[in-house]
Amino acid sequence: MRIYTKAYSPLLPLVPEIKELLAQHRFNDLKKIFVDFEPADIAEPLSKLDLKEKATLFSLWDIDFATDVFELMEIEDQIALLNAVDKSTRIEILDELSPDDRVDLFEVLPEEMVSRFLSIMDKKEAKETEELLKYESDSAGGRMTPEFAWVRDGVTVGQTLKTLRKTAKSLETVYYIYVLDKYDRLSGVVTLKQLVLADPRTRIKKIMHRNPVTVPVDMDQEQVAKEISRYDFIALPVVDYIGRIKGIITFDDLMDVIKEEDTEDMYKLGAAGKPPDDYLASNPLSIVKHRMIWLFVLIMLGFVTGTVMELYSGVLAKFIALSVFIPLLMEVGGNAGTQATTVVVRGLATGEVKLKDIWKVVKKEFAIGITLGIGLGALSLMRAVFFQKEPLFWATVGLTTIATVVVSTTIGSVLPLLCEKLGFDPAVMSGPLITTIVDITSLVIYFEIASHLLI
Repeated sequence: MRIYTKAYSPLLPLVPEIKELLAQHRFNDLKKIFVDFEPADIAEPLSKLDLKEKATLFSLWDIDFATDVFELMEIEDQIALLNAVDKSTRIEILDELSPDDRVDLFEVLPEEMVSRFLSIMDKKEAKETEELLKYESDSAGGRMTPEFAWVRDGVTVGQTLKTLRKTAKSLETVYYIYVLDKYDRLSGVVTLKQLVLADPRTRIKKIMHRNPVTVPVDMDQEQVAKEISRYDFIALPVVDYIGRIKGIITFDDLMDVIKEEDTEDMYKLGAAGKPPDDYLASNPLSIVKHRMIWLFVLIMLGFVTGTVMELYSGVLAKFIALSVFIPLLMEVGGNAGTQATTVVVRGLATGEVKLKDIWKVVKKEFAIGITLGIGLGALSLMRAVFFQKEPLFWATVGLTTIATVVVSTTIGSVLPLLCEKLGFDPAVMSGPLITTIVDITSLVIYFEIASHLLI
């Protein structure tokens, strides 16, 4: 699967000319325009054409080139195009699509349309697609492609190279060649470099790497991304519970996963709900629905903040100057907690921080909190000196700032780890949620210190 990032295409200035040639049916001239351009250069200009114009172009292009362009289109545009092109072009595109891209498309289609497309496809391709559709979309099985380079463990290097020459064109990658036993269980793996350098008469089992790294078909896609990043591989084999290879998952497929997971985490950290497929094209009401859930939770916690203020109203009434520093303390505490949460959530996502490290994290953030708190406490104390001439008031503000920062960094680091322990996504510990929790805590600390020192 290719990753397409919208950027300026050198073909964009030619869109008016392309439209004119299409209108004049000058198809030979049209073919010449696209010869020197990559599929990634064509995807963006293609969005400037109407559906009929797109369908005409796809009928003119070589099927390999047409499929490469098709894979870079948005899924909504892919569906529209498949319904617009003639039946033979539709069949060719569906058959030529890489299996994982085809599954991504079919997963969003109505069942009736999926059945219709499967019925016109090549039987082998249709069977492969049906098998892949059985797996969860966010699992290794749902992300893998069944088209990979493989040989039996009894062949020679020369026989392997001969096989590759015949099959390489239809495979996603040939850098790794997987060696299987007679039961399709994975015995080992060799690289293309090893094959090129080895004696053609050598048995493949003599140069293969035994016990290769594998991932199970039901492993979550985010964990697969961590595995492939950890070993710095181009691809990983996906196996079933008895070790039979079912497919491979490649690095470029996982770039999509990383992008999706990072986007999801960013939305959670901002308490913005579930990310839409296309923000600008999304219905505002659907966005409101996702955001409203978090805002409802936050406003309920806001009621708790108000309750705390009410409980300590007597302290405020006796020493009204305390109210001046409430925004400062809540701001400092909220930001300190969010910083700690962000660092820990990111550490959990990359594997740098693990559950067993909880006490290390707590000690580290506690030490960071004290250091930050002393510096910030000194600043807030100086502000209090200029505001009031009461030394105990200075002490209240300074001590509360230190305590608030220490508690905030500790809470901000512990809560994501607790979420991970309980099986929840640590990213649900969003910035606004941590800020609200810390606001409540900092108010209690402030008023308790004030009630002991000032009242």
